[in-house]
Amino acid sequence: MNYESLSVTEDAVLGGIHAAMSSDDGQLPVHSSSLRVMGTGANITTVGGPTDLPRRIENLLHTLNQRWSRFIEDSELSTLNNAPGVTHPVSEETLRLFQEMARGFSLTDGQFDPTVLPALIAEGYSHSLVNPELKTRIPAGSPARGNFSRITVDGQKVTLPAGTTVDSGGLGKGLAADMAIELAMSCGALGALVEIGGDVRVAGLSPRSDRWRLGIEDPHESGKRRDVVEIRHQGLATSTITKRRFTAGDRDTHHIINPETRHSSQSDTVQASVIAATAVEAEIWTKVAFVRGSSELLRQAQRKGFHAACVLESGEWITSSGWPSANA
Repeated sequence: MNYESLSVTEDAVLGGIHAAMSSDDGQLPVHSSSLRVMGTGANITTVGGPTDLPRRIENLLHTLNQRWSRFIEDSELSTLNNAPGVTHPVSEETLRLFQEMARGFSLTDGQFDPTVLPALIAEGYSHSLVNPELKTRIPAGSPARGNFSRITVDGQKVTLPAGTTVDSGGLGKGLAADMAIELAMSCGALGALVEIGGDVRVAGLSPRSDRWRLGIEDPHESGKRRDVVEIRHQGLATSTITKRRFTAGDRDTHHIINPETRHSSQSDTVQASVIAATAVEAEIWTKVAFVRGSSELLRQAQRKGFHAACVLESGEWITSSGWPSANA
C-alpha cells in the first residue's frame, strides 16, 4: 500500500491484509487491513496502538453494517422502516445515526434527505449490489419522500411516522469512518486512517509525516488520479454518479436522489469531493453539488468553512478557495 498517495473514490479497493510494517524512521509500527463492508471496499491503517487494532475496527464496521443496512431484514433500520408508528429502542450507534441525519437535514436545508428511500428503490436501487438476493423491504405504498421532521427521537427510542422510511446510504460510510477513528485513537493509536468506499477520516500521524496524502480518482478513467490532497485530523468524501447506475423504465438513473423531484439528480456535476472536520459532514455536503449544482456547493464551502472540488460534465475541475492540493 502506498501511504504517500492513497487513491480514494467510491468502491475503491486498495490491497489485501498487510502484516505489521514500520514508518520511515523505523520507530512506529504500522498495521493495515482491507475488507468488504457496507457494499464496498474499506481500508484501515493504524500507526502505533495495539497490533490487533485493525481487527477491532473491522469488527466495529461489521456491527454498524448489521445495524444500519436496509438490505438486512432484521437490522435496526429495517425494523424501524417496517413498523410505522411503533416506537423501538435502538443502540447508541443507531441513535447517533439519526442525530447525524437530523444535523445533515438541517445543515443543507433538506437537500440531504434520508427519507427518499422509496424514490431510490423506484429508480432501480432495490437490491444489494454485493448480494443481489438481498432486497430492501418497506411498507407497500410508501410515498417517494417521507417527512423527516416528524421522526421522533426520545432518549434512546425512535419512532418513524407512517409514510416515512429512511436510508443510511447518504451518510453511513462517513459516520462509520468517524466512529472507527474515534475507536482507534481511544485505543492508543498515534494516527489512523479509515476509508470506506471513497469516504475517508484521518487523525494523528501518518506513517511518514503529520499529514495524510490522499489521491482523488478521475471519475472518467479508473485508476487515474484527478488530484492529490494533504489533510490532517479531517474527513474527505467523494461522491460520483458514474459508479452506481440503474435503469428505470426507459431512463438511465443513479443513486443520488433530488428530494424535490424524487428522481435521480440532474446537475452540472459528475463527481464532488469535500474536505470537512469529519467524514460524515463531508459526505453530507457532497450531495449539494448533485441537487443544486457545483456553484451552490462552492458557495456553501465559502460560507461554512469547508473545502470542495467538482468534476463537471464538461470535464472541467473546479475548486473552492483554499483547496489543499498537493499538486499546486
